[in-house]
Amino acid sequence: MKKFTFLFLAIFLALSCTLMAQTKIVVEPGVGTLNAAITANGGNAIYELKANEWYQLDAVIENNGYHLQIIGQEPAVAGGKPATLQTGDDAGGATFGNMFNALGDITLKNIYFVNADLTGVIGNGFLTQSATNARTVVDRCIIDPVGLNYFANITSGNSKTYFTNNLALRHGHQLNPNDGHFFITDNASGVGFDTLLVQNNTFVCMGTTMHASGFNKYTNKFSKWDHNTFVEQKSQIDWSDFEREYYWTNNLMFDMQTQPWNTPWQPMPGADAGYPKPCLLYADTIPEEVASIKAGGVSTTLQFVEYNMHYRNPKFYPQIDALNAQGLIDGKTKIYYMPLVWPSDSAGICRESAMMANDAKFPLWKYGNTTTDVDPNWVDTRIYTMSDNLVKWTLPATQIHAMGYPAGDFPPASEWTQWHWDPDGDVSNNSTWPVFNGVYTNAAMLTGSIEGLPLGDLNWFPASKTKWTQHKAEIDAHMAAADDSKIIVWTSVKNIKADAFSIYPNPAKDVLKIKGAKSAEVTIRTIDGRRVKTVEHASEVNISGLANGTYIVTIKEGQNVSTQKLLIEK
Repeated sequence: MKKFTFLFLAIFLALSCTLMAQTKIVVEPGVGTLNAAITANGGNAIYELKANEWYQLDAVIENNGYHLQIIGQEPAVAGGKPATLQTGDDAGGATFGNMFNALGDITLKNIYFVNADLTGVIGNGFLTQSATNARTVVDRCIIDPVGLNYFANITSGNSKTYFTNNLALRHGHQLNPNDGHFFITDNASGVGFDTLLVQNNTFVCMGTTMHASGFNKYTNKFSKWDHNTFVEQKSQIDWSDFEREYYWTNNLMFDMQTQPWNTPWQPMPGADAGYPKPCLLYADTIPEEVASIKAGGVSTTLQFVEYNMHYRNPKFYPQIDALNAQGLIDGKTKIYYMPLVWPSDSAGICRESAMMANDAKFPLWKYGNTTTDVDPNWVDTRIYTMSDNLVKWTLPATQIHAMGYPAGDFPPASEWTQWHWDPDGDVSNNSTWPVFNGVYTNAAMLTGSIEGLPLGDLNWFPASKTKWTQHKAEIDAHMAAADDSKIIVWTSVKNIKADAFSIYPNPAKDVLKIKGAKSAEVTIRTIDGRRVKTVEHASEVNISGLANGTYIVTIKEGQNVSTQKLLIEK
């Protein structure tokens, strides 16, 4: 089973203080008991669900303008089953469209969510967040099934979404390739999201995209997908995103993007026909930078795509060869599988590879250290059975969707080979425990991350998770500096001298001084890794424009590098 190691991210310190200050209500199991408790108490309580007990909604949960916090108790036995919360039906018998309608901050922790009713009908989505500047936290949860269309639909600007240490299974459906966007961030305000942190999760049997973002309506600030495991997914990762600071690192992708792509398709509005082939990370120059770059400036966008593994079942490749051979006879356009990013020597094919290869104009666009088509050697061999089923399912889906053959020439989709992870065969019950096992044994992948740790979700490897947690600040700072070399801090492979400098005062208010520095590069980041200030040739930094809170300060001068925690109080 998945052994979750409780991760006290410093980002949640302020939240934890709030938790302690509020009344805790232990909700009794049953139908509608959680709804009743929330209706009676609103945001004045933390709602605690009992481990290994069953709860069901009798209405969609809504919080209007207050912080809703639902926390599952720790099971009495390590590895035991947490509280289960299941969706319900409306008065007409229809499954709720989603489980949560958030109109304010929301925190969900340590709960097993079943987004299907007692007859096995799956809800359309899991959560909508429509409050501007809202924070959404989902940590140490199991979501099975996720929903037919989305997990989180963020319909307001400047949102902060933290999805960490979770297990998500069965997203979308198996009727066609075009269903299921895990995160949707789109709104009419013209303001992108502030933060999207997706870290140490396992995703099993996903839909079309992991993130769809408004068809280039706006620029998002910070997105990090780090140490996630993906097992079976239909199409691409990002769809039409502009992001100021972006990381796709240390991820294990097994059978990801298995639905072939048709060369003429252009998924991004205004796409340049000179670059006809998109890749899984489909991005472009941020509009605000275009004029500067044309005038001889450089991009300040950080695009860090390093230390990932991208595997497809070998049976996919002869299948697509056979399809293209028949398509040539029938006058069909050639189809292909998208890579994570096209190689740099294919700059005429893909705009991302062109930018990553052009260090002069895009010095912070980094792509490399990606392993392709290496078997992780899963401990649970049922994953390979599911993979073979996905190959079979993909054949008619490709012929109809990507090649344009008439659907009537094939059996209905309900008769195609099924590939969703469903060990007990009953989506309404989900009685199988543990739900999934993501442990693998491939030696190279067990040290394949930028830190020399296992690729993918570290919750499957608790000792490695502990190391990673202890050195998270140094690791985040290393990647934020666009440094694509390995950083193995616990064996001193990288020379990090924490005692070379000291910062004062701490807490600080207006000016931060650095003892030991004469002309250092100083970078200040939020606790979740977003860069908020960088100065060069400095021995002190003006911090008057930064809000109160905890920050990570990285100081570099010569061979000396120091990462320290800073508290700003005004």
